[in-house]
Amino acid sequence: MKKLFLLSLLFVTIITLGQNIVHIQYRYVASENVAEFEALETEHWSKIKKNAIENGNMLVSAFFRVHGRTDDETKPTHAFVQVFKSFEQYEGQMKIWNNTEQILGFNPAFASTNDISKTLYNDTYKLVAELPMGEFKYAVWNLAKPKDFNGFVNENLNLWMPYFKKNLGKDGARTGWGILARVHPKGMDESSIITYDHYKDLSSALSSLSPMDAVANKEVNEILSKSKMNKYNPEGFRYTNIWELIELIGGPQ
Repeated sequence: MKKLFLLSLLFVTIITLGQNIVHIQYRYVASENVAEFEALETEHWSKIKKNAIENGNMLVSAFFRVHGRTDDETKPTHAFVQVFKSFEQYEGQMKIWNNTEQILGFNPAFASTNDISKTLYNDTYKLVAELPMGEFKYAVWNLAKPKDFNGFVNENLNLWMPYFKKNLGKDGARTGWGILARVHPKGMDESSIITYDHYKDLSSALSSLSPMDAVANKEVNEILSKSKMNKYNPEGFRYTNIWELIELIGGPQ
């Protein structure tokens, strides 16, 4: 019982390291509509998001396109990431759209992207931990559903995060890192974790995924010798993708 209590306490401690709520909306946009879609989002709808951040209704907004697009309408080509400081701020997110017409200066229907994009799904996460986010252009998202959630998070925080922090931004290394825990929806087929890495250029992002270019040094080998990830997450990452940043509002750029 004492051991169970300590494990529960450890879990709570880990989770409360992060407070922000992260909402990710995935969209599919056909090739012929991409230019119009991205222009409408960056020229008009970004004004709404900027206003929301200035008025304290949201912390950060990011707009991404997938690297290596697909014509499969069931897979996303774009993603919107919105960061809120709490569940309460997230719950009140409709305030973002209260004065849309006044901010845009015209009827919002004229800038609608509903007819040229398809919303596939919406995911909500809570931030577990994050290293300071530096300048980046590409993000690698790694989705996992570990057998041992606590073990997976613990190892990332205690073994890998110090190493990432020490090498942040060095010689093509990641310029940012974080880990998110899924809040909603949850199910048999849903990944429960996203870890993300930020890079300044595509070559660095691709190199990080290449098994032939994996960094092999004394420090990494020492970390690997202590790793129990084969036990915590035997299936590895279920899905990894590279996203190109189109626009970031409210963050360092």
